[in-house]
Amino acid sequence: MVLFVLFIILGIYFVTMRRQAASPHAAQLGRLASSCVQPAGIMAQCTCHLGPHPCRLCRSSIVPAVHSHNLGAAAAGVLGAAVYTAVVGMTLWSYLACFATEPGHVPRGWHPFQDAEAAEAELESWERLTWEQQQRRGQAWDGSAARAVVSRPRYCRKCQAWKPPRAHHDSVTGRCVLRMDHYCLWVLNCVGLLNYKHFLLFLVYALLGCAISAALLVRPCIDLFKQATPEVTTLIFTFLAFVFATAFTLALLGFVIMHARLCAVNKTTIEAYEKRPVKPWPFDRGMWNNFEEIFGRDRRYWALPMHTPSWQRSTLEEALATPPPPDGLLEAREDV
Repeated sequence: MVLFVLFIILGIYFVTMRRQAASPHAAQLGRLASSCVQPAGIMAQCTCHLGPHPCRLCRSSIVPAVHSHNLGAAAAGVLGAAVYTAVVGMTLWSYLACFATEPGHVPRGWHPFQDAEAAEAELESWERLTWEQQQRRGQAWDGSAARAVVSRPRYCRKCQAWKPPRAHHDSVTGRCVLRMDHYCLWVLNCVGLLNYKHFLLFLVYALLGCAISAALLVRPCIDLFKQATPEVTTLIFTFLAFVFATAFTLALLGFVIMHARLCAVNKTTIEAYEKRPVKPWPFDRGMWNNFEEIFGRDRRYWALPMHTPSWQRSTLEEALATPPPPDGLLEAREDV
């Protein structure tokens, strides 16, 4: 699956690059030089207008304007090529970072209580409170008791171990993951506390790359369909690349919008689709604070799929530093 995704990304990139170089319309806009430096005997028919037999230099161009005598057009071409290549490179980096980064597993043997007896007693009390809350409320939980329930440490029956709030069991790896969002088949990894930022950046950069590819392939597709006898292979590859780029752009746009809304309220995909949502959500600290909780406070790293060691250490400590429930809460459960 990982190789398939890499193949799709690089395939769209190279087809887009090749067609930008071979488009007759783009060649006319580029106004390339009237002569070309090439080894003797290699495509000597080239006129440097990217005609039917372009030379190796012309065919390797991403944007024909790069070779223009017009300084402004050449600068724009170089800038466009650099931006497009950088977006594709950041897409690959973010994807591989999400694939290789551990999502943040709950340490084995973790629990927030003093000893095993206290943990067992707390488990029984919390299960009773949760059952009463479910019996007395409808589809939505509210009030201080509901917020305490969702903020409590829980016991995972599958792992036979305690887990902090917002941690969920990952059935693929067989372990509980801190702030688990979902298991993604496309990255072959669970998306959780430590790689959720990488996943978001992958979605954003992939969206930008596919949108740019689709835009750059519009003119080559039109030119090919206008030709009386277009080259079949070129037509098929160019049109398929355009279709894939457009389809991925629309699909990724939906994912980016969905996760942007989740980030704004500090929710995961699992929490957003709970059968009994908690109102108000206790982890919503405001849009800006929610953003910094995911991307960190150092602006230099916001666009990069990586975390500073200090952020990773403090985030793990905060996720695991779960105090036991307040003693007076169970005594007031009759008011729930």
